[in-house]
This record gives sequence, structure tokens and C-alpha cells, in this order.
Amino acid sequence: MNVKDELIAILISNPGKGISGSDLSEMIGCSRMAISKAAAALSEDGYRIDVSKGGGYRLERSDVLSAPVLASLFPVPVFCRTVCRSTMTEAKDLVNRGTDVPFAVVAARQDGGRGRLGRSFFSPEGGVYMSIVLPGAAISSPDMLTTAVSMAVSRAIERLTGLECAIKWVNDIYVNGRKAVGILTEGIVNMEEGGLDKAIVGIGVDLYQGKDPIPDDLRDKMIYLYPSAADSSVTRAELAAAIAEEILRILGEDFIDEYRSRCFIIGRDIMVVKNGVGKPARALDVDNRAHLVVRYPDGTEEALSSGEVTLRI
Repeated sequence: MNVKDELIAILISNPGKGISGSDLSEMIGCSRMAISKAAAALSEDGYRIDVSKGGGYRLERSDVLSAPVLASLFPVPVFCRTVCRSTMTEAKDLVNRGTDVPFAVVAARQDGGRGRLGRSFFSPEGGVYMSIVLPGAAISSPDMLTTAVSMAVSRAIERLTGLECAIKWVNDIYVNGRKAVGILTEGIVNMEEGGLDKAIVGIGVDLYQGKDPIPDDLRDKMIYLYPSAADSSVTRAELAAAIAEEILRILGEDFIDEYRSRCFIIGRDIMVVKNGVGKPARALDVDNRAHLVVRYPDGTEEALSSGEVTLRI
């Protein structure tokens, strides 16, 4: 590693602790001038480094997405990207190259983010964009993985921000009546054994608004958890790591009652969309397999295992 990389690794390993320039130069094996230049370069990258006489160099809380910061927080190996087409695509490429699972990919921005049903996902800087790859053996109920992840992400957001999350079946997370999180899951089948080999879970959280304006078609549909980076009580790295922790934790839990309590369309009139055609119905319940139980105007009922629903206004 160069001086800059070694310096940030040391500061991250000593949160809140000031380390003198002489101690750092001895630890890294360079001059104090090299330490000063490396600290200045890190400041240009967005790290907040406090330097004072008697207090030395101390890393303050900084909203920087970098490999060292993510590695210090994440429960699994993590790959950092400044920008990528999509973290799902990056994760698939890493799987194809033989990367051991579980692992995660986190990006500051996506220029080809994907949502459900082939839609694009608005992914400017200020959001949390990540994919986590899980071994099939860790997933006892593959058909409930999507709903499990929506619960995990809701828990992470509430734990770190205090904001209340609600879920629109299947997995859209809403805050204050608008969508704040999108989730996409894909499975990789073991062709020899026929079971689930791996699962890739993509998550996009609208954490705070950066420089990019919200597109007109999303203005009344999406919401940022915070108006700006200065308002945010959590960094992108902290939230991404918390989401990964909650996903790993929920895999072995019975979460359906909690999911049901968060699903805000239960008891409401909806449109069930199939093949682009909407059919009116009433959402009655979410069953123990996370299927949405609906009743149509003719009295027939159906348990939906997948698909799209919208609220009728």
C-alpha cells in the first residue's frame, strides 16, 4: 500500500483516536511531510481528518464510500465501485469469476440500475446501491427471500434513522407515503442438482438528494430519507453495512407476522396487474408464504405469489 492507503487504514482502525504525526510516520515508515500530504489528499477525497497540535490526526465521521471504510463495517467481503452499470451486473461478473460467497458489491452511483419488471432504477449519487450474493444453502425458503429482504432493509433503516417504514407488497418500502427503496432478487440454479445455488439481492435506497434533480415522472412517487447529505444522520457505508447485517440475521427467522403488520395495502382496494392489464380487487391478507390474498368483485379469491399491484384511488 502507498502512504495514503496505509494512513486511512490506520485511522479507520482507531475511530475517534488522535495519533501523532511522529507515531504515524514510524508506523508507516515515511516522513511526517509524507503523512501531511497523504492527509491532504484524503481530505480531497471527502474524508474529514482533524489535525491539531497535541491531538495528532483523527478521522471524523465522513460519508465516503471506499473499500477501506466498507471493509471496516461489513459482515462479509465487500467490493466498492465509484460508478458501475449496476451492482447486480457487477455481482454476477464476480460470481462468474469464481468469487467465494457470501460477498457484497456497493456503488456510489449506477448508470444502468435495474428495477422490477425490466424498469430502470434512478441511481444518482446520494443513494445506497448494493447487491449481496448469498449461498443457496443459507436460504431455507427461497420463495420468501424477497419479502425477507424487504423486512431486513426496513429494520436497518429504522434502526439507524428512526424513520418508520411500510411495505407495499411485494417488496417496495415506503416512507411518509412514498417509495424510498427498491429491491430486486435473482436466483442462480445448480444445473446438476437442480436446487438454488446462489441468490443475488439488489437494493437501492434513496438516502439523500445530491446534485441530480428527481425526474418528472418520479417526482410524486419517490422520496429521499433526508433532503441533503448535511441533514443525514447516517452515512451510506453505515446504512449499507447495516442492511447486510440484517439480511444475514433474518434468513433464519420467522418474520411473516412482522411483514404482515407493515404491509399497508391489506384491507385496501387495489388493481392486480397481469400482462399489463389491471383487474380490481381487495387485498385481504398476506398468508404464511407471503402470498397476497385478494378478492375480486365476483367473490373469487386468489393468493398471489408474484406480480404487481397498485392502490386504487
